[in-house]
Amino acid sequence: MEAKGPIRLPMQVNYPPAWLTWVASTTGCLNALGVDCDHADVAGFTGMAFRMTVHETLCPSGPTAGVPELSLRGIACLGRSHLLYSGGDGAPARDGGDRLREHCRVAHSLAAHEIKAGRPCVIWGTYTPEFGIAVGVEGDSYVVETYRAHLGEPQPPIPYDGLEAPGGPYVLAFPARTDVPSAEADRYAVHHALKVLGGRMPHGPYTSGVQAYDTWIAALRAGTVHSMGNSYNAQCWAEAKRFARDFLTRVAERAGHGTAPLAHAISAYADAAGAMDELAGLFPFPGSDEAVERTEIRNRGISALRAAKAAEAAAAEALAEAVAHWPTS
Repeated sequence: MEAKGPIRLPMQVNYPPAWLTWVASTTGCLNALGVDCDHADVAGFTGMAFRMTVHETLCPSGPTAGVPELSLRGIACLGRSHLLYSGGDGAPARDGGDRLREHCRVAHSLAAHEIKAGRPCVIWGTYTPEFGIAVGVEGDSYVVETYRAHLGEPQPPIPYDGLEAPGGPYVLAFPARTDVPSAEADRYAVHHALKVLGGRMPHGPYTSGVQAYDTWIAALRAGTVHSMGNSYNAQCWAEAKRFARDFLTRVAERAGHGTAPLAHAISAYADAAGAMDELAGLFPFPGSDEAVERTEIRNRGISALRAAKAAEAAAAEALAEAVAHWPTS
């Protein structure tokens, strides 16, 4: 390992809490680097606001599954370049293995290099399988800012090979400034949102895009949902719909052309967010077996999911119309 002595960033880095911890961590890094943005901006430009991936039993992995596949071009739209290292053999870093430890070593070296240069970075697996911000290095360990700070919990250094990182280590750095014109950035974001909404076909136990609602409904109907995971997914995806609504509202305010399709998409996302907020209220975190075992509550959840699906499908149609009429220059 390269870093032996303690290294700390020269600036204060705050972790702005969100259910979607990749969004929170990325926002915190960009803010520390002087980018004026918030969760909705980050989620909107990268496409996180428009994605939804759920496991067939609604296990907690859905909101973080596929994050390495996000379009990071949206980071450039916000004002920074990106450098991503994602590697591993599909096992948690703490499970060891020579090849996996080498991936962990390389990831730690990249993070140490960025921190020496005065730049925070996003890492995967901080205490739990969630994202956090690397703000320092102590020997072979990361010093991090995470959701724990907002719970009043300690944040001890994490050994480079002790991350709770299913799939292997992930480090996202932001090495340089970029300058993408606002109109070009908005055009990209709306086009990309439509692509994300199309989703991917089911892959393994996961389903993405609007089809994910059907997977969720089927699991609730069958009573096979993971109680904590069901609640966690509800909080995360309700937040994503709110981010989509808020982001598209900003795009519409900046747009210099007819915004009727965007207005329809914004209205549809307001409906989707409302329905998903209802779902999140039915299954408050951290969830309970009692809630998912009650047929009445599951049926109300199914109704909320159907309403959200219809609203997001309407949003996709509106965004398709917006894309079709978007100026090319």
